[in-house]
Amino acid sequence: MESPETGLTEELQSQLDRLKAGDETALDAARSELIRLAGGRLEQLARRMLRKNPRLHRWEETADVLQNSLVRLHRALETVRPESARQLFGLAATQIRRELVDLARRHFGPMGDGAHHHTDGKMKEDARPDHHDPADRSGEPSTLAEWTEFHEKVELLPEIEREVFHLLWYEGLNQEEAAAMIGVTSRTIKNRWRNAKILLQQLLHQAPETEE
Repeated sequence: MESPETGLTEELQSQLDRLKAGDETALDAARSELIRLAGGRLEQLARRMLRKNPRLHRWEETADVLQNSLVRLHRALETVRPESARQLFGLAATQIRRELVDLARRHFGPMGDGAHHHTDGKMKEDARPDHHDPADRSGEPSTLAEWTEFHEKVELLPEIEREVFHLLWYEGLNQEEAAAMIGVTSRTIKNRWRNAKILLQQLLHQAPETEE
C-alpha cells in the first residue's frame, strides 16, 4: 500500500517535471501546484524554524512567516528548477531562513519595535524550545546578532553539508532518518554532519573583510 509521503513525493515530482519541461503556458500553474502540494510540510518547517527564536516568535505568527516565504519561493521558482522533492524543500528552507533573518532585522534593528520593548521572558506554548531535538545543539546562537549571522552562514555551506544540516538541525530528524531520506548510510550522515559543523564554525569565526 502506497504511503501518503510516497504519494506526495510522486505528485511533487510530476509538477517538477512540468516545470523542467519549460512549457510557458504551464509554468505558473506548476509553481502554484507545487506550493499547494508542499504547503503542509512547509508550514511545519516554518513553525520549527520560528520556534528556534522565541524573541521573534513574540512578534510574528507562523502563518505570516509561511505566507511571505511562499511568495519568495514562488519567485525563486521562476529561475530555479529543482529536480526532486528534496531539492524543492531545500530551496523552501532557504526562503524561510531569509524571511526570518529579514524579520529579525526589522523588529530588532536600531529602529525596530522589538529592540525597545520590555519582555517578561514568557513565550508562546508552541515557541518553547524543543528539548527532544536529536541534533547536537552545542554552539547554538544565544543573541540576536549571533542568530542572524548563524542562519546567513548556513546558506554558505556546500550543498551536501547544507542538506544534512537542514535535516538534522532544522527538521529535527535523527541521523538514521536522514540517512534513509537521502539514501546513504548512517556513517555517511555522521561524517557530513561533522563536516557541516566544522565548516559552519569556520564561517562564523572568519574575520570580516576590510576595505583597503
